[in-house]
Amino acid sequence: MPNDNPKKRGPKGAVKHQPGRGHDSKSGPIKNRRFQKRAARRRRLLEEEARRQWELYDKLTDEQRRLMELKEPKLPRPTHG
Repeated sequence: MPNDNPKKRGPKGAVKHQPGRGHDSKSGPIKNRRFQKRAARRRRLLEEEARRQWELYDKLTDEQRRLMELKEPKLPRPTHG
């Protein structure tokens, strides 16, 4: 009696799973989302650090900057936020 519900099978005869359901750590969409979250967190932390450094630098007077020989922060000044 033939199977009425033919499922796709892999090269070794195993039934394929539905893609994008998070069945393994290498699943494309889930891995992509995970990397996006990490990258967004790194960007946010870097921007917060730049904001903090520039705030400290801006509080100093010109004379204090000259006496302390402080250089400007290496991180670019955040433009938005």
